[in-house]
Amino acid sequence: MFGSAVSRLARRMWPESASRMACIAWSYFRHERRVLHATAISAAICLAAADFATWIELDIAAIYSIPLVLAAASRSRRLLWLLTAVLAVSTFLVYALQISPSAFTLREPYFVNRTLDVAAMLLMAALLHVWIRSVEVRDAQMRLLDEQNRKLEVANAELVVREAKIARQSAELELRRREAEEASGRKTRLLASVSHDIRTPLNAIKLTANAMRLTASDPRFGGEMPPMIERLQRSTSSLLEAVSDLLDVASLDSGRIERRDTVFALADLVAEKCDDVRPLAQSKGLRVDVDAPAAQPFLCTDRAKLGRILSNLVTNAIKYTDAGGVLVSVGIDGGGVLISVADTGIGIAPERLEHLFDEYGLLSSTTMRSSSWGLGLAICRRLAHLLGGRIDAESTLNRGSVFTVRLPRACVLHIHEAPPSRQSASAPN
Repeated sequence: MFGSAVSRLARRMWPESASRMACIAWSYFRHERRVLHATAISAAICLAAADFATWIELDIAAIYSIPLVLAAASRSRRLLWLLTAVLAVSTFLVYALQISPSAFTLREPYFVNRTLDVAAMLLMAALLHVWIRSVEVRDAQMRLLDEQNRKLEVANAELVVREAKIARQSAELELRRREAEEASGRKTRLLASVSHDIRTPLNAIKLTANAMRLTASDPRFGGEMPPMIERLQRSTSSLLEAVSDLLDVASLDSGRIERRDTVFALADLVAEKCDDVRPLAQSKGLRVDVDAPAAQPFLCTDRAKLGRILSNLVTNAIKYTDAGGVLVSVGIDGGGVLISVADTGIGIAPERLEHLFDEYGLLSSTTMRSSSWGLGLAICRRLAHLLGGRIDAESTLNRGSVFTVRLPRACVLHIHEAPPSRQSASAPN
């Protein structure tokens, strides 16, 4: 308050540069209280000494308020009243030394002036005391306000952190909700597909078992038993396949399925899986060929899961092929491994090809004589991802399909040179 008044007065009385310098000097003295203390005391001593050294007619006590203003600027009430007392005593002491004893009276003009000087000095000291007190109160309020502002800033920062945390938790809860809804939908579709895929072979098994029970007691129907037994075996195999797919999907959804990597020769695995399905191919008059290069890779990955992928692909190829055969090829591409299963079957319509690996997607078409809910291919895709690879499909309607499994370079341990092999099996003539 007082500093602002001094600054405005300096700007009015002095040029701009001098006013700026005065403001800078005042700011320096206002913050350096020890300098102000020394300046106030020095000014008081100088004025008192001048008053002692001059004559009584020169009333220097009239400007004794200047040191008081400097003391007030340092905001020291103790120094203010100490200088007031010293200057008041000096005022009367100078008068007593300069006036003759015979001339002294209470109404003597110089005594009256000195008394008025002391009264003005006391009034100035009182006003400056009130000003210092008001400034201290204002500073205390400002400090309190600053402290409250700091507390509010800290509280605001904590609130921002909590809001961010709540937003993250809300996002996580929303993600969990969507995952739960998706899992619920998956379970619903799974139940629908299982009820479709299991009911058909169960009904066939039940009807075949009843027919076998009725014909077993009559020797005349003995020739009909082999076809019934074959039909029963097919239905049992279909039921076992549906249950296996259901268990695999449940294991993949629960996250309990894990990789168990072993080292093996890829050619041996391919030959083993092709040998497993050759009886099915021979029953339909189809060939199963294996085309492997001279460089045979040894892999370090989960042999059982890769074998399940191959079995599903080759079985599907035989299932939807009526003439020709199935070719299983092994190749090396950029250090990775390619396993292709090509057939000469009915193929897949282009509009269904992009949804081929969707779980629970019905794969029947106008050219198919049976329908499937596609769990096998969806399992193949998820198992391929678990092994770090992927599976792609290409197909031409009524000309056949090619499924390609791509395994990464990290699965390949080394490549062993061996004579190229090409195995085939066909139905007997």
